[in-house]
Amino acid sequence: ATTLVTMRGALLLIIGQLCSSHLATGFVSAEIPRTRTVLSGGYEHDATIGADPSTPIQFFTMPGNTCPYAQRTHITLKELCLPFDMTEVPGIPKPDWYLKINPRGKVPALRVPSADYAVVYESGICNEFLCDYATMLQHDQNLLPKDPFLRASIRLLNDHCDSVFAKTQFTYLMNKDDNKDGELCAEMESALDTYEGALAESKGPYLLGSEFTLADVHILPFIQRLVITLRHWKNYELPKGRYSNILPWLDTCLERKSLKESSMSKEKTIEVYKRFVEADYKFGGLNKSEK
Repeated sequence: ATTLVTMRGALLLIIGQLCSSHLATGFVSAEIPRTRTVLSGGYEHDATIGADPSTPIQFFTMPGNTCPYAQRTHITLKELCLPFDMTEVPGIPKPDWYLKINPRGKVPALRVPSADYAVVYESGICNEFLCDYATMLQHDQNLLPKDPFLRASIRLLNDHCDSVFAKTQFTYLMNKDDNKDGELCAEMESALDTYEGALAESKGPYLLGSEFTLADVHILPFIQRLVITLRHWKNYELPKGRYSNILPWLDTCLERKSLKESSMSKEKTIEVYKRFVEADYKFGGLNKSEK
């Protein structure tokens, strides 16, 4: 049990690296000194200088849609039809100019030039802010309902994703001890049962019923990656009998334009995760078989 707890602590570092480092061939290596940073949003050297105040929202993310946390906010921006400028932030450690925007050095982050360059970061906070911002602009939106009970349901599901499910998914994926696979898979499936139950109770097609909400947005990038990575490295498929609601929910969500425009391809997903899955991690006790 002690080993599994230690593994989960290490996996928090890995998840963080997914949103703070280069993960695929063609990205600038973290070990290469950078004298120039070129960003897709048109800002060179320093995105804190010379930003157009008329830009409604600046969205800071990683190159190639690789970060599941940033994808949450990308989906939200698309769903709300809010105009935004996307800036890809390379490198680890993050450049000094980005640390001025988000001192934690992670993505996503948002900045609103027209509101005295106000900054918001952390995906769950970003997404709620965007819903409130859209409402302030008198845009109709259903991602974050006004009903306090529904809002609480969304936040509880999202907390379950962040505090329970994501860790079980990565622990199982990263495990190299075949003797532990069964136990780790069972823990992941137990965490997934929460979403199966929510869909059964709401009667779908989405987690809270007829409307696509931030509860769906929050978990989707992780389920997307689970299906691809566990099939590739663990020969694992979500059991149809156990997840008779999750599987059609996923198919329905993947048809949304916001998902299609914010997602990596299957091939890219495998390329990104290969760096972590096939590496021999030693930190934090990860992949140690001794107790």
